[in-house]
Amino acid sequence: MNGVTEGAGGRLWRPSRPLTDTTVVVAVCAVMTALAMTPAVRGLGPPGAAVLVLTVATATVTAGAALLAEVMGRICDDPRWSWAAAAFVLYGVVVLPVSALAAGGDTPRLLLIRVVTYVVVLPMLVLSLRPPHRLPAAAAWVLMVVGALLAIAASLVPDSAIPTRILVAVLVGAVLPAWTAVAVGHIVDGYRRRSGPRLGFGLGLAVVAVAQLYRAATSAPVGDPAFAALRLVGAVIVLVALVRLVAWSLAVVRSQHFAQQEELTVAALHLERAQELAAERDHELRNGLAGLAGITHLLSSGTDGEEQQRLKLAVLSELTRLHTILDGRGLASESPDAPPRAEYAVEPVLAGLVTLRRSAGAQITVDVEAGLRAWGDAAVLAQVVTNLLVNCDRHAPGAPVTVRGYRAGDRAVVEVRDEGPGLRTALGHDARERGVHDPAAGGSGLGLHISAQLIDREGGELDLRTVTDPPGCLATVRLPVADPGLDPAPDRPSTGRPGAAPTR
Repeated sequence: MNGVTEGAGGRLWRPSRPLTDTTVVVAVCAVMTALAMTPAVRGLGPPGAAVLVLTVATATVTAGAALLAEVMGRICDDPRWSWAAAAFVLYGVVVLPVSALAAGGDTPRLLLIRVVTYVVVLPMLVLSLRPPHRLPAAAAWVLMVVGALLAIAASLVPDSAIPTRILVAVLVGAVLPAWTAVAVGHIVDGYRRRSGPRLGFGLGLAVVAVAQLYRAATSAPVGDPAFAALRLVGAVIVLVALVRLVAWSLAVVRSQHFAQQEELTVAALHLERAQELAAERDHELRNGLAGLAGITHLLSSGTDGEEQQRLKLAVLSELTRLHTILDGRGLASESPDAPPRAEYAVEPVLAGLVTLRRSAGAQITVDVEAGLRAWGDAAVLAQVVTNLLVNCDRHAPGAPVTVRGYRAGDRAVVEVRDEGPGLRTALGHDARERGVHDPAAGGSGLGLHISAQLIDREGGELDLRTVTDPPGCLATVRLPVADPGLDPAPDRPSTGRPGAAPTR
């Protein structure tokens, strides 16, 4: 962008920025000086009235600059601005009122007060460039009080005891060069930081220094209108620079606040989701372990028939699934490490789960259409059917349960039906919603919610309804069927779920 960079003030910084700002400041100073020297302006009021007005305006602007500098220090936690604020207060409270008094005629006592005050103000402005780390920001205000007390003490010194020539020499040979050096230091700091407002702050101090140099070079009195006008211009430039700095700092703080709020919101969402996943994982592990309960004696028996072998395979398959959940790779198929979707046989999955439940004494029969194959993840079907069988045990204990599997069009359908009381309609909620459950029967309200999410991700549906002849609850799972004539892509969009079903 032609050497353009982002400045510390939040706006674009150009290499020509110092020259442009300096030119504008010089032009404003020239205009104000010309107006102040115009006879028409001088004749608007009694002698010294214009200087008094300009001095009061400068004091007001300086007070505002002191307030903004302290605000800037508090916002940025930067002590340099507290030193500048304390220096401005001392300048506005002591130097400017004494200058207004000297406009009608300077005296050695008034000159002493100004020199003593400058001797305290200048070190404070120097420290505003690089404050000592060991001194707190409150030290600036302590030094300001010391300066005010010294000014009061100077006002008690009689005129006859004041060396006027020495004071003039100190003012011209030490105070004015030191003030100029401080102004140049702030200009360099603004250029180094690529900050237009900081550059303007230094230029404002430089204008005040130029006003003092003008009065010393021309031997103009303190009540010279041009001197008062230049001093006011410098104070206004400093005030504008501080306004811009405070506005930029507030914008930065606001942006940081919004960023922190966003980070906290994201962290809260992650924490909430982590808690949900932990609860879902615990729920699935409990359901899986419930299916393995009570079969130890069967596996340790001496028989080694076909049913025993099938039970062993079912136990190994279930243990593998539970181990996958413990590793965080199987729950809800959300992990990128989850196995890719592929076609699988439905009968071994259902037969294994039924074998486990039957070994624990449940009355379960299974009937699966020969050659039925579904598309997706076999672990998902096992997890969903496990949840449905646990619901049968909880809501219809001891009742016969039938598990069927068949093909219907482009869907592999799995039905789990019990001969219990059916669905409860009193609560009037969808049993697939998280946390919805029958308090009388127990449970956490997670099983059907997890199952519905799993089936949705597989591109299928889960439906619950009460049936008759015989009465009970029928849970129907529909999954994409594995068929060479279809396109069972893993990213096939979900067909959605049917309408809400009442809770159990």
